[in-house]
Amino acid sequence: MKLEFHYPRQVKNHKTGEVMDFDPVNNPLHAERLERNFHRANPEHPDAKLDGLDADRCIAFFVDQTVSMAMGDGDRRPYQLAANECTPAAGDRLASKIHDRYPGFELVEFHPYEGTAVIEKLDPERLRVRGIMAAELKTKPYLLQARPQGKGWDIAMDPSVTYLPVRDDPAANRAAARIGQEGWHARTDTVNHVIHIIPGTPPTFLPSHPYPFDQLKDSDGGRTRFGVWLPESGDQPYEDAVIDWRESPFVLIGGEPGSGKSVCINAILATLIAAGDDLSIIDLNNKATDYYWTRPWVTPGHWGCESDVQGAGVLNRLIEDIEHGERAKVWKENAWQNWYEIPDWAKRKYPRHTVVVDEFSSLVDKAAMTRTIPKPDKTLPAVFRAMFMGQAQYDIKYAVQRLVRTARAQGYRLILASQTVNQQSGLGPTIRDLFGHRIIMGASPSASVLGTLHDQKSMPAVPGRVKDDPRISKGVGVGEINGARPRIFKTFWAGHDGMGDVQALATALVDAIGVPDGVDAFAFLDTLAKHGPDNPVDGQVMNALTERIDLPYQTALASDETLAALKDGWDDSKLNFGGDQGSSQRGDNPSKPVADGPKDAGADLMDASRLADLLGA
Repeated sequence: MKLEFHYPRQVKNHKTGEVMDFDPVNNPLHAERLERNFHRANPEHPDAKLDGLDADRCIAFFVDQTVSMAMGDGDRRPYQLAANECTPAAGDRLASKIHDRYPGFELVEFHPYEGTAVIEKLDPERLRVRGIMAAELKTKPYLLQARPQGKGWDIAMDPSVTYLPVRDDPAANRAAARIGQEGWHARTDTVNHVIHIIPGTPPTFLPSHPYPFDQLKDSDGGRTRFGVWLPESGDQPYEDAVIDWRESPFVLIGGEPGSGKSVCINAILATLIAAGDDLSIIDLNNKATDYYWTRPWVTPGHWGCESDVQGAGVLNRLIEDIEHGERAKVWKENAWQNWYEIPDWAKRKYPRHTVVVDEFSSLVDKAAMTRTIPKPDKTLPAVFRAMFMGQAQYDIKYAVQRLVRTARAQGYRLILASQTVNQQSGLGPTIRDLFGHRIIMGASPSASVLGTLHDQKSMPAVPGRVKDDPRISKGVGVGEINGARPRIFKTFWAGHDGMGDVQALATALVDAIGVPDGVDAFAFLDTLAKHGPDNPVDGQVMNALTERIDLPYQTALASDETLAALKDGWDDSKLNFGGDQGSSQRGDNPSKPVADGPKDAGADLMDASRLADLLGA
């Protein structure tokens, strides 16, 4: 702040009474006297310094750099900053001072390095709008300028505000809904540093969104539409949710039972089958019916759903080919690094291969690596059984981890679904980070699957109007696709004209690509039609469909020497101890189909006196 102070041309010596010229320009004593007189007359400027003299007019100029002030008048005024306010840290203090010194005015621009600011009278609505946006973006209100734009708003951001769409778009949309109502949304022009707040109506889904069967025709498998995103406003059209397999060949799906995981996987899987991918299916025996519709197109020897052992065998054989087999050798010889860039003849000979592993947490819940094979004459069959099943499940867990770490370049894809996604289920952060596409199914997901997403903090909440309507909430989830921010979606539903989704998908695939030799298309499709007590499914056809693609039990055993040795030891133990204890445990009996649950707990018990004799021998 610059101040003028008039001084006399002459002064009288108070001792002698002599009149003399007052010359602060050339006389240091007079200059010192001038400063004392100024501060005595202006006590409100104790830090003001002499900055110049106009001897002709007898005016001294003082500058107080600790004082700032508004310039001019009107509802919007430039503001000159004091020296101690020319730093970004002074913004909050200055805003408070403006509010107190100039009633009705607010700090709306702050340029500390230029030493300037702007103050303006703001009505309550503009104050509210910029306050809400500042709170959501975690920035200062004076770094935002809110201006009405039609029924909405434009909010200009100071260049010092760093806006990252991936991080800040959800916050801006939350602010938009608070400024107006649900359905209002934000569109950010990052080039001009402006956030447009656009009015809208609350968004929702349809009871069902039809599956786009057109994508099965001439599908190259590069992109898969699997559902629709929830619009930001009910006035906007639905946008397809799309997986770009070139971005990542791995999809992780978390969801509780009944959340819609299988429907989502089927919607994804149909396009990959149409594109000609080889196909492996690994699932619990009692859940494999979800994938019966895929059996004509499953690669023979790659149906690993009849037991844990056969699931482990399918995966073990895949890893062998990926790391040591023909595929590994030809990739190394040609220095191929990306399946999409290999020659066409190689793509025909080594097609992409999709692996589906469902109910992963249940498949590996007892996984345990066997390090030493116990002696059959000293070890109970029940102990061998537990070790055998633990090793089979360990193989599944280990092979999945190897697959996501090593198989990308060779054209392998993995769709993995699990009821729990955490370290304990074998899906810790180091494995999850390799999945480029992540999906949580269910309108109200539990904490056990939240680890599916990379960016949990940005996970949107499913609106009540979607969650609370059972017609709407079916097939709803949150997707983090291609590394983008999480968004709410609803899976496509393929069912139509009285057909369920899998029957409709299978029928469309038969029309689009046909069935392999040896499969009766009519008989197969009939197994997917509705049947009842008076019209049962043809069991012979069902068994033939499975036997054509099932991995033989002994072949699965041979895929892991440890597993085979444990089976031999178990058989010997049963001979030594008598009986066939525990043979119907999940996946341990090659002679007949087995259930996925343990048998009666009493099956592994023996007479106490006989056990004492054996242990004492």
